Amino acid sequence: MSSTTSSGKVSTSLARVRLSAWEVTGSVPGARPSCASPQPGAPGEEPVIPPPGELVSSSLQRSTPSDVTAGELASVVSGNTDLGAALYRQAVKPGQNLFLSPFSITQALAMIHGGARGNTETQMRQALRFSLPQERLHPAMNALDQALQGRAANVQGQNGPPPELRVLNTTWGQKGLSFEPAFLDGLAQHYGAGMRVVDFARESEPIRARINEWVASETKGLIRDLLAEGTVNGDTRLVLTNVLYFKGRWSENFDPDRTQDAPFHVLDGGTRQVKMMVRDGIIPRMRGEGFDALALPYKGGAFRMLLVVPDGGRFMDVESRLSVGFLDGVRQALAPRFTALKMLRFQVETALPLKDSLETLGMVDAFSSAADCSGLTRQERLRIAFVQHKAFVSVDEAGTEAGAATAVGASPVSIPEPLVVDRPFLFLIEDVETKAVLFLGRVVTF
Repeated sequence: MSSTTSSGKVSTSLARVRLSAWEVTGSVPGARPSCASPQPGAPGEEPVIPPPGELVSSSLQRSTPSDVTAGELASVVSGNTDLGAALYRQAVKPGQNLFLSPFSITQALAMIHGGARGNTETQMRQALRFSLPQERLHPAMNALDQALQGRAANVQGQNGPPPELRVLNTTWGQKGLSFEPAFLDGLAQHYGAGMRVVDFARESEPIRARINEWVASETKGLIRDLLAEGTVNGDTRLVLTNVLYFKGRWSENFDPDRTQDAPFHVLDGGTRQVKMMVRDGIIPRMRGEGFDALALPYKGGAFRMLLVVPDGGRFMDVESRLSVGFLDGVRQALAPRFTALKMLRFQVETALPLKDSLETLGMVDAFSSAADCSGLTRQERLRIAFVQHKAFVSVDEAGTEAGAATAVGASPVSIPEPLVVDRPFLFLIEDVETKAVLFLGRVVTF
């Protein structure tokens, strides 16, 4: 389910994602680990709340990968984008908006993949586009995660707050169940995660509520009710969660005083009145076959939003080209041009069950009695019950004052080329250096 609004509120450009957990249910005759996922929530402010359960973790510290090669890093980035495009195609519904986080999905499923064995592992590797063996995949995932967070933390040189990127991996396991030491070591070394021991068998509903409260606290109230009622029960054995939170100000802001009502041409051929933001300045853009594309950097330049705006009547054609190669071609062709940009203010929220999509991509055994997740625990046979993903993005005028002043000072004395985003478009938020796609979506209606 998706929803979109064009609000009149001025705030930062914000994206938040919650990938629900894996609920590992109790013994299934002839089955292996049951990994089920939680569900994400909604906005507000929350007091700091400690996570439920007693922390049990490996004695190993999170590693700082130094032996991950550029090729290995490129492999996980490419696989992440490829998976995102594949899930995008599976999730698209006629006339509806969509927003998801390939990075969050990949991170969370990689943790479970660490405990998969046999055919279950093979299917997961192929479906999730993991081209590296386990012993190289997890260090590479760790290296990418730490590189992204390091770049967000090290942004300097402009007024205002830097981009905020936060990745949080957490697990909860059933009290008395013995998890494999190698699995716990992998969580600690490569994902910075320990395990909180709780008693799902006796207190499933209070634990679900407390996990939701903790998630709301950690996301500043933006994500509520991650775990829907009924997702955690007495058969739950393991819950793994991944939260990805991004908040960034434009490097050059849109002037709120210039925002105007204007028509947006929705995919079904009608029009809707929206709030259209206006900005003149130097913008990296390109013209492709049947589409325009542009990049809008966030403060510091480490992250940016990339928009692909198909010509009228060409949306389905351009959307069908979405791939690693297509995005690389767009990036390489971007060139700075003095532009009069009009772009709508928008919000998109999507709740996305992923089980069917993952099965379609070939990840079948993990959800069935044939699942082999013996790398998680040998005490019970478990399987993945479901994977639930939720993502939200809000885009508006806000940026730094320094960026706005620089934009005015840098504008050449010439007439800017117009670019009006008044029709359905694709967009993504990415790391500029690695090209890692954090978020991917489309806006086709209001």
